[in-house]
Amino acid sequence: MKVAIIGAGISGLAAAFEFKRHNITPVIFEKKSHIGNPVLFTSATLHIFNHFMSDPFCYLKKNYGLNISPTFQLKKLIMSSPQNKAVIKGNLGYIVNRMREEGSLANQLFSKVALPIEFNSFVDINDIKEAFDYIIVATGSNLIAKDLNLWTNTFSAQIRSATIVGNFDTQSVLMWLNKDYAKDGFGYLIPTRPKEATLNLAVNNITFHEIDYYWENFLYREDLNYKIIETRDASFECGFLSTHQLDNLYFTGNTAGFTDSLIGFGQIKAIESGILAARAIVNNLDYNKLVTPIARDMLKINEFRKILNSFSNKDLDKLLSFLKLPVIKQLIYNNPFFKIKYGTFIAKLYNKFINN
Repeated sequence: MKVAIIGAGISGLAAAFEFKRHNITPVIFEKKSHIGNPVLFTSATLHIFNHFMSDPFCYLKKNYGLNISPTFQLKKLIMSSPQNKAVIKGNLGYIVNRMREEGSLANQLFSKVALPIEFNSFVDINDIKEAFDYIIVATGSNLIAKDLNLWTNTFSAQIRSATIVGNFDTQSVLMWLNKDYAKDGFGYLIPTRPKEATLNLAVNNITFHEIDYYWENFLYREDLNYKIIETRDASFECGFLSTHQLDNLYFTGNTAGFTDSLIGFGQIKAIESGILAARAIVNNLDYNKLVTPIARDMLKINEFRKILNSFSNKDLDKLLSFLKLPVIKQLIYNNPFFKIKYGTFIAKLYNKFINN
C-alpha cells in the first residue's frame, strides 16, 4: 500500500500516527522547512464545541491511543461588546501551543510519529495522484478542494495577528465583539506565555488592504496599548465540502472544512479527522460516514454564525447580558453534557429573553 500525506500539520501528522500503528509508512510532504508555525501562535478549544462528551485530550487517548496534552487550561473567558461585558468562569477548555517549539501540538504529534518528512516539498495533486494508492490532503488550505469544485464557502475574513508582550493570565482568553471594527468577526487575545500573547482581529467582507483601518480602530476603541513585537496578516475561510473523499483523495482538518465558522477553532477535529482518514484507508471503511459527526457539528455551528451575522451592536450587548445570567452560565459553560448541537434550545431562550 502506497500512501501519501500532503501537509505535516496536526491533521497530517495524526494520520501518520495512525498509519504507523498499523505498520504502514506513508510518504509525508511538507512545503515548509519545519514542523509547526514559525511565529508565536496559540489557539484554544472549548468543550461546548466538541461533538463528544468527555475531555478532548482524554477522548483522543481513549478512542485513538493518542496521548498529547494542551499548554494551559482555559478557566476564564472575558467577552466584551460595545456597552457590556461577560465574564465566564469554569472548566471551559484548553489553550494550545501551535508553534515550532518543543511541546507544541504539532511537535508532540511529530514525536509520536517519528517518521521522515520530505520538507520544502510543494506537491501538485496531479503529479502524484497516479503514483499513490491513497492520498491524504492535509494542507490546511481549501485550494485543492476549490479546484475540484468541492468547496462551499460560509465565512471569509482578513485576520491580523500580533505578538504582544505584557503580563497575562495563562488561563484566560479575552474576546471583543463590535460591528464597528470587526463587522461579523471578532477580536481576541490568547496568552502564549505569562509574558507573551497573540492579539488577533478577524474582519469579514473586507479586502487585504483595508485591515489597517479596522486594526487601528480596534486598538483605539478598546484602549489596547500593548507593546507589539510583530504583526502578520492572513486570509481565512470556512466552508463545507460536498464530499470528504474523492477517488483516492481524503480531505482532513481545515482542508475538509472542519474549522468552525463561529470562532475559528478546529484543532481537535483536525486531529480526529486525520486519524479517521487513515483508519478508513487501513480498514477499507467509508470515510464520509466516519466523519459524519464532525460534519454535522460544523453545520450546527454555522447556524449560529448566521444568527450572529444578523446582530447589531445593541443585539451583541443583549447577547452578553443573556450569556452572563447564572442559569445560562451553569447550563452552558459548567455543564459537561451541553454541546453546541443543543443550541436550538438556547436560541429559543435567548429570543424570549431579548423580547421581554
